[in-house]
Amino acid sequence: MPGTSQTRVLFVWEQGGGLGHLSHMRLPMEVALAQGAAVFLAARELPGVRDVLAGLPITLLQAPFRQGVKPVPAASFLSYTHLLARQCFGSADELEMYVRAWRALFALVQPDICLFEHSPTALIAAHGYAFKKVLLGASFVLPPANVLVASPFLPFPTTQLNPDTVAQLRADDAQLLAQVNAVMQRLSSPALPALGAIYGQAHGSLLCTWPLLDVFGERPGVPYLGSAPTAAQLSPPWPQADGPKVFGYLQNFPSLPQLLRDLQAAKVCALLLVRDLPPALRTAFSSPTLRFIDQLVDLNQVAQQAAWVLHHGNHSTMATFMLAGVPQLTIPRHQEQLFTGLQLVQKGGVLKAFQDQPSYAAAIAAVLQPPIKQRALQVASQCEPFDQAAVQDHIQQILVNLCFE
Repeated sequence: MPGTSQTRVLFVWEQGGGLGHLSHMRLPMEVALAQGAAVFLAARELPGVRDVLAGLPITLLQAPFRQGVKPVPAASFLSYTHLLARQCFGSADELEMYVRAWRALFALVQPDICLFEHSPTALIAAHGYAFKKVLLGASFVLPPANVLVASPFLPFPTTQLNPDTVAQLRADDAQLLAQVNAVMQRLSSPALPALGAIYGQAHGSLLCTWPLLDVFGERPGVPYLGSAPTAAQLSPPWPQADGPKVFGYLQNFPSLPQLLRDLQAAKVCALLLVRDLPPALRTAFSSPTLRFIDQLVDLNQVAQQAAWVLHHGNHSTMATFMLAGVPQLTIPRHQEQLFTGLQLVQKGGVLKAFQDQPSYAAAIAAVLQPPIKQRALQVASQCEPFDQAAVQDHIQQILVNLCFE
């Protein structure tokens, strides 16, 4: 309860989907609990908490976040500024409401330390607060310290930086910063000197990835913690059919029917988990060689059994199969997935397709070829295995230095 001497640790997750964001929190939560802290979680999506954080005595809260965001073409996001403006808030008035909601949550929890997993609006709300702040997550949500004062603010790797584009991005930076500081002024909070200060205010970071998956390039001197193996799940119930085993972890997307037709034509033994799968597609494509499932299976077992895997490029999924040397075909749906996958596409162990392709036959044929497997194994050999004890020691050192001394 507020007013006691027990250290209070708040984890927040605002943006992004999937279980990977929650999975990054489990070890830090275990470390904090072992230190005797009271642990709170404000999560964007609550249903996955039971699967990923089961058994942890935490207090669960609903995170404030912008709802009803309409999808826009990924190509319209040229920089981190565009992501903030379109995913988090659209005006100073809207931002003020979210900042007030986050600050009410801070007042309720009264944290001594807050760990932010892809939570830019929560970080804006925390600006000027005395509690300690730690950034947590994969590389896309932890911008490198050496670019936080630059403008344009974090142009994406696919953005062509010609003079006109640079000028427009700088103007967009200035407009967004003005919105943020208008809210800071209304709430009698200090102004941010630059957009990068949203992240630059942090007292520490926990970078949960490998150098090969860092979308900003390897960061000299920065510890890479990897990511914990996925929790044990059900064994994969493969179809009783001949052909290479293929596992797919997907969501419904525009060219899904064509992908299913091409998988059937390739005569593979396919096991597919497709979120939001239309019933008509399940009925039309279920067959002795293609089986749909509704619950996540053990990806570590899949990695030992599948000839190749198919997914959208979520960080934790890609990392699991990267470490096992499994060839991957990715169909990214947003920038983070695209940029993470591009790191391995350049190494040759991953192939990339698009969610509106007229055919996937060539990609399916290519990922079945031996050279892809050889390159995937070479990539795996360059990765240090996940060392849970060392990662726990590192997390404990950061938390103890910030809050438990």
